[in-house]
Parts: sequence; structure tokens; C-alpha cells
Amino acid sequence: MTYIGIRKIILILFSFAIFFSCTSTDPAVDDEPTVYDRDGRIKEQIDLLLDEENPTEALQMIYFYKDKDQNPVEGLNYTELEEQALLNMKGLLTDSVTSRDYRKALSLLYSLSTLNRKDLVDTGLDSTQIKAEYIKNLLEFEKTGAAASMISLGFIKAEDLSDADLEYLANRFHRGENKKALSLIVDEQIKRGLTPLEEVQDFLEQSVGMEDLLQGTVTVWVDKGLRLDRGVGYPDRSIGSGFFIDKAGYILTNYHVIESEVNPEYKGYSRLFIKLSDERGEKIPARVVGWDRHFDIALLKTEIEAPYVFSFSGADQFKLGEQIFAIGSPGGLNNTITSGTVSAVGRQLQTMGESIQIDVPINPGNSGGPLMNRDSEVNGIVFAGITGFEGVNFAIDGEYVKKLLPSLYEGGALTHSWIGIGGYQSFKGLEVLYVMPDSPAGKLGLQRGDSILSVNGESVSKNQHVRDKLLGMVPGTLIELEWKSGDTVKKSTVAVAERPDIPFEEAVKKDTRENLIPPLFGMVLSQVSKSQYTVQKVYTGGAADEASISANDVIILRKWQVNEKDGYVLIQFVFKGVKAGYLESAVQLGAGLESAIFF
Repeated sequence: MTYIGIRKIILILFSFAIFFSCTSTDPAVDDEPTVYDRDGRIKEQIDLLLDEENPTEALQMIYFYKDKDQNPVEGLNYTELEEQALLNMKGLLTDSVTSRDYRKALSLLYSLSTLNRKDLVDTGLDSTQIKAEYIKNLLEFEKTGAAASMISLGFIKAEDLSDADLEYLANRFHRGENKKALSLIVDEQIKRGLTPLEEVQDFLEQSVGMEDLLQGTVTVWVDKGLRLDRGVGYPDRSIGSGFFIDKAGYILTNYHVIESEVNPEYKGYSRLFIKLSDERGEKIPARVVGWDRHFDIALLKTEIEAPYVFSFSGADQFKLGEQIFAIGSPGGLNNTITSGTVSAVGRQLQTMGESIQIDVPINPGNSGGPLMNRDSEVNGIVFAGITGFEGVNFAIDGEYVKKLLPSLYEGGALTHSWIGIGGYQSFKGLEVLYVMPDSPAGKLGLQRGDSILSVNGESVSKNQHVRDKLLGMVPGTLIELEWKSGDTVKKSTVAVAERPDIPFEEAVKKDTRENLIPPLFGMVLSQVSKSQYTVQKVYTGGAADEASISANDVIILRKWQVNEKDGYVLIQFVFKGVKAGYLESAVQLGAGLESAIFF
């Protein structure tokens, strides 16, 4: 052994001697492990939520532990904490109205209604009055298109407005040329024996010609510079359609048309313009105000006065077979009008909403154009077609657009609320397929196999039923959730939370693959050894079902790969199938991280 080798051994031994000599043997040192104080931690969490003015989330915890049969929290004064949270809500409600945060105020009112505690609401703070002030506030800040869409949606009934409010709204909608909203207000004035202004009646009696509709439609042009192909540069651009919904120059279009303008992952050149329907072809600069990629809509703003303002229809939606028509710029050819019928409704093509299927001829460039009824009112926005399938095209349901418009006017990317559940629509009802860790549902202890029965007393049987009820809710709003776990029916108050943009992206970071395989691939596995599993259950219509995998098959996992950049999960395994006499087969399944199962 060399001198250097001997020296290394001596140094190592010397290091161990120093380590052990520095270790205290003083019996006064407390070596007892720290005991986790569960009850104290729960109390701290509730106190923190109250201190941070999150009373609805605090109430969810209070009611959960108050109703919990086992492991009660010692030293928790439920009555005192509940009263503190309710008084906190009352104060926040008053502050929200004072600061004109009407969405927050309506969320608190809704939550108090869910709790049957409207006695805490001060006189003059009823929902009707707050809704009226909300709409007038939008008009004050020149967001007339948002206010008009809310009237068309039935956000507030015209009969609930005062005479003075009717007069004010009639004046503003007339100035903004929002015909549908104005007609609803004027109808109510006439019912009350009030006489609308002559110029208002004249405006409503004016017929809408095709030339008017064309003037209100624009070509949306996104210049992306040059695209190199084999050393040759070609103009790279996105072309779509749009339409004015506000005299102040606000335009609706599809998100995918203007994505390069707002997507942080896009690093190239991008400039947004619009072209009017006239023959000049002048490119007018525009900017993106708000967008929602889940519903594929975006609100643009240009500094010109709209030559014509489109109106949304009332609450009634398209019916099967109804005649419709669209205006757009297929291939950049503006002023193109096509017609057809409604082929189907309720198509699940988007992650959060249902679509309308139409046979109206649609081509690239039509995206973002208005879909109208025979009264020239907008009931949808064209967004997609299936290549190679003639007459199979789709539009965004106008009801969603009207609900989202006020948030689009606020600016930026829209966020949504959720409970944190991935649902499976079986013949028995809405079954829980997955629960996101740390979500509202996860904190309540919901598990795979439970069944969702109702939301705020209204029964639900589809994922979309729940999503529609949550759409537009401010995170923190309280709802009442009823579900069945085994043979027991449970009910609890839930504070909805902000939905992650792509829930599965969060889930693969927080959860095990065994928990993720059921929602991603539609099968439940029971682990036998490190990589061997037995299939317990296969969900009809899932990837495993389509691969002919069935219960009691044996699976040996070979690969589990998550690719967040391209948005998919890949699983490779060998399975011995019952149907194949337990002969081995190699299988690879893939699943996208974007999914429509969540609510």
C-alpha cells in the first residue's frame, strides 16, 4: 500500500473520531421525537384563513370538522369560529360594494345564500341592486358590450330595474347601438306605461340589411414575419374573422387566431391587425384585451368606432334543424356569407364547454366569425371544422360567450373555478374517477368510486352539468355538494378554488402513477409486486377498454413517461389477457394532459 493510501485511511478514521467525540452524551438533551400536533395545526390553519380574509375557505374547514364523526378536533370552538367567519364575510361584502368589486360582492351574497344566512346582509345590499350597480358600472367605464351581453343573458330581469335605471340603460344602449339589450329595456318601459324617446324607437325600427352585417365583420390578421423553408423566406401569418360587439371598437374572435400575441411560449415576431369589410384593405392596428383558450375566444380592441355593432340573442339557444348563417373571411376572402342548419348540440370538443355542430360551409379564415339566427342575432362563434369531412363544422355556444364577456373586458387570461374532481359519466350517474390532492374535494375526503349527486340541491349526471354551474364563479364562493360514498349519502359546504390551467400537469407532479392511471387510461390496478399489477376494473370507453384489456388481466409495467412540453403521458406494459388465454402481449398507450373530465 502506498504512503498516500495509508494517509487517506488515517484521515477517514480521524474524521470519524472527531464526529463521535462531538456527539453530546449529556442526558439533559431532549432526544424525544417531536409529536405532530394535529389539532393545533388545524386551528392554526383556520385562524390563518380568517386573518387573510378567506372566510369561506375557513368555513369549509369548520363545517367539515364540526360534522366529522371520528377524530374530533379538541379545543376547537366551532360556534365562535363560525360566527367570526360569518362576520368577516359580512364586512367583506360591504367593502366589496364600496370598492365596486361587484363580482366579489355577488360571490359573497351567493355564499351567504348557500348557508341560509341572508340575515347578515344589510338593507340595500340585495343581489338585484348589486347586479344593477354592476351593469351601470360597466357602462360608466365604456364596457357597453359586456353590459349588453348580461342583459341579453338575463343576468338581471328588466322588470326588477327601477324606472330611473331603465331610462339610464336605454340611453346608454341606444348610444352604443346595442339593439337586443335596448329592445329588452324598451319593452319593459312600454309595459310600465313609460314612453321611450322617439329616437330610441326609430333606431329599433330600423331594419338590418346584409350590408350592415358585413360592415360589422372584420378580417383578423396576425403577421408573424417570415418563415424559412429550405433557405427561402415565406410570409408567415394567421388569418381569421371577428365581429364588433361594442361601438368603442371591441371585437370578438377565436383565441387560436391570435395565440402568438399572448402565448408566453411563442418567442417569434407577431403583430396584430384587422381589416374592415370595405375595399381599401387598410390594416388597422389592434391589441388583445382578454382571452380564454379553453373556450377559444378572445376580445380585441382597436381605436376606431365600429361601423355596426352585433347583438347577442336572448336566452333561447339554437334548435336542431334551425336555419343559420355565418360571415367570415375564408382564405382571406372577406365579406363571405354562408348558410346551413344546426346539425347537433352539446358536442364535447373543448375542455370546459360544449359546442354546436353545424353544416354551414366553413374554411380556414372563417374562425372567429359570427354564427347568427334569422333575426341577425349572434348565437355562437365559428371555431373549427374537420378536415376531409364536408359539412361537419363547429361553433362556440353563445351562452358561454355572454357569461365570459365581463371577465374578458377585465383583461388578461381568464381563470375558472373548480372542485378538483375528474368525473366519469356512467349509466349509474356521475362517478368520481379522480380527486386532485389539496383540492376542495380532496380536503373533504372524496375518493374514486364515490358518486356526485347534486350541487346546491340540483341533481347532476354529467361533468358538464357541474362545470356549467361553476362557470363565472369567483374562487372562494361557497356551494353545497352532495355525494354518495358506499351506502352513505354525504353533504358538505365547499369553497370552490381556482382551476389549474391544465389539471393533469399539476397532478403528475403531486400524485402517484397508480392514482393517475385510472383517469388517464381508464383502468384500476392492484399492485402485486414492484412492476406487476392485476387489473381490478376497466372503464368503458377508456384507452384500456379500447385496447381490449379487462378485469383480472395481469400487467407488467415497462415504462411510464410524462412529456409536459408536448402534453402527453406514455405507458408501456406487457399484459396477459384473460380473453387471449393469458398469452403475453406488448401494449403502448398514450393519453393527453388536456382533458375534459375535470370540474
